[in-house]
Amino acid sequence: MGKEDGLQKQYATAQNLNTRAAVHALFSTNRQGWGKWVFEQYCLRPGMSVLELGCGSASMWAGRAGELRGVKLLLSDFSQGMLQTARENTRGLPGVSYEQIDAQDIPYPDASFDMAIANHMLYHVPDLGKALGEIFRTLKPGGRLCATTLGEKNMPELIELLRQFDPAIDFAQEGITDAFGLESGEARLRRHFDHVEVRRYEDSLHVTRAQPLVDYVLSSQGIGNVNDVVTGEKAARFARYIEDIIERDGAIDITKDAGMLLAQKA
Repeated sequence: MGKEDGLQKQYATAQNLNTRAAVHALFSTNRQGWGKWVFEQYCLRPGMSVLELGCGSASMWAGRAGELRGVKLLLSDFSQGMLQTARENTRGLPGVSYEQIDAQDIPYPDASFDMAIANHMLYHVPDLGKALGEIFRTLKPGGRLCATTLGEKNMPELIELLRQFDPAIDFAQEGITDAFGLESGEARLRRHFDHVEVRRYEDSLHVTRAQPLVDYVLSSQGIGNVNDVVTGEKAARFARYIEDIIERDGAIDITKDAGMLLAQKA
């Protein structure tokens, strides 16, 4: 399966995203919450025009009518299935519209938006340079890009657990951080933007139940090779492997390394 076919399969619906989000909701140790922290970085104001690329299920916008007061928000994704879920999750919110958009070819004139949002998605874009050029082009002078992603130290304990279960497993973390991580993304953004800032969200997972973590790992369908390696009876063995570790140690603690890159157009 090619990379683009894998991504189409991964993001055809919101199921895989929801599975991963559930683990963070259940076991994250930072009580502020990722969504609240992310919205604090946006600094939304009335009168702003905002484009979100790769909006996914848009669940983070649900219930945020207050933040959207006076804001024009265009939610976009390359997947029609995701856009349908986004519509359902944001029904009734003011000032929201929807459009299927490829980040490499944004169908809007220069200087159209005050802010672009690209959360955990730029590392999937085949031609990242072209996408960043399009984002820069469609931002107004003084406009900002807010892009969340992972850092190089994300989930090393989970990666080691997977390696011990089967050294052939590739959980795709290096591919993500090499393409557009907190470290590599800063350098890539500086080719287009005058000011770039990295902000990290301090957090970890304290996992006390096996099945949500097993589901999280298996939800990587189309990214990495977990679903090629952990199949059939081996999937059941993997679940028992995680259960045994939690029974022995009481929990599995996993370091998280994620945050936001903020880039401003002069």
